[in-house]
Amino acid sequence: MLSGSRDRDSWSYREEASSNSTSGIDISTIAQQSAGKLVQGLQQASTSPFLSGVTSPRSSRNSGRVAIPADLSFALPYREAFPITREEARLVHYYKQHLGRWLDGVCPARQFTIRIPTEVKHCPILLQATICFAAHHSNDKVTASLAYQRCITLLIERLSLQSATHDEKTLCAIVILRFYEQLTVPSKSGSDREQHLAGSAAILRASQIDCIDPTVPTLREASFWVYVRQCLYNATIDQQPPNINFSLRIEPDPTSLHESHPLDHLRLETAWANQITWHCACVTNFCFDETPDRHQRMAKWEAMWQDVQSWHNKRPLTFDPIWSGHDPNQSVFPTIYFAAEWHLISFGYYHICCMLLLAFKPGPRFVIRNVRANPSELKILEHAYALCGSCKCAPDVVAALITLCHTVFVWAPLFTDPRARAELIEILSDFEKKERWPTAWIVDAVKREWGTG
Repeated sequence: MLSGSRDRDSWSYREEASSNSTSGIDISTIAQQSAGKLVQGLQQASTSPFLSGVTSPRSSRNSGRVAIPADLSFALPYREAFPITREEARLVHYYKQHLGRWLDGVCPARQFTIRIPTEVKHCPILLQATICFAAHHSNDKVTASLAYQRCITLLIERLSLQSATHDEKTLCAIVILRFYEQLTVPSKSGSDREQHLAGSAAILRASQIDCIDPTVPTLREASFWVYVRQCLYNATIDQQPPNINFSLRIEPDPTSLHESHPLDHLRLETAWANQITWHCACVTNFCFDETPDRHQRMAKWEAMWQDVQSWHNKRPLTFDPIWSGHDPNQSVFPTIYFAAEWHLISFGYYHICCMLLLAFKPGPRFVIRNVRANPSELKILEHAYALCGSCKCAPDVVAALITLCHTVFVWAPLFTDPRARAELIEILSDFEKKERWPTAWIVDAVKREWGTG
């Protein structure tokens, strides 16, 4: 169990788990209840993640300038870096080498890969979240479980302070914990509590932001875009609207950006990649949140289709594949290579937008129809084959494979070719073997849909 002691070297990741288990705690509820409230006995909280007038929680206990209980000191961020142990450093390095890119997705600046390993020395919550994620992925479940319990204990304390809604490190920790939560989903059932996804939503809404920068200048924006992608995963699987505030403005518009400096190229590409991510979120919301007005839906559908095609036509040429082709003797799917991960992921989101809009286009439908695929379904198949082919050509791009996993429920029922079915199952199965992402339940669901399970 955590205490107010400052001797962090005494923390053992092999000690017996605390009897005060945190496994049943709902972080989303805590975040919602804590946002805008204060811990009894503390001063009025400011919008700064640090307490005013002190350089660290350590000095606040001795200076007399700020009243703060000793047992809260671990939960607050530090201005000064604190030392970490060799084992902690090893796991943080493991995260940097293998897992940061999962969160970076379409961000060329690689904020989660580059900045998190340094920020963990200023934020115990972020450190424990990173250790938890890395330990579980490296199959050290004991360390992962203990780090998770410590992280949740610290989060409960941190979320009791109003300033938590302005602390980007806390938000980073929660989106990292969401990945840990997804990795621990039972592979055979797919049962997902989504508590950390809801926790991120509560903090983002409590912060009362009205505009998001698609160029991702800070970790806060980076966390927001990770959250959007995480929302899309469950929204597509459950076929429900994503829990996203769609009143947010996305500024600046990518078309307004210009390259006046060599580094501006990365900002430009980030903005274009996040723009199609936002389009995908809006399309998903439209498809799974039907309104009764048919004419209104048709007008909205046409506007969204135009937005998606406009993105495709205006995006930088660097987003095009460096090569594409098809050899039926090698694969039923096309071969598509990209220069960068964010080009591949953006390619996937574009095709997902097209598939969803084609599948949910308003208009008259036959309840019973000819078993032959209609033109829309044939187009959906083309988009699905492109998505599968691009992912098969880049088995190390986890963010793209995660996207494939959740969109399976949109297009996989249309697969009738036994070769396409076999290759899709192989992609999903290999993903779980290599990265521990639970796909067995997806494979079972797809096979049942095909009538082969």
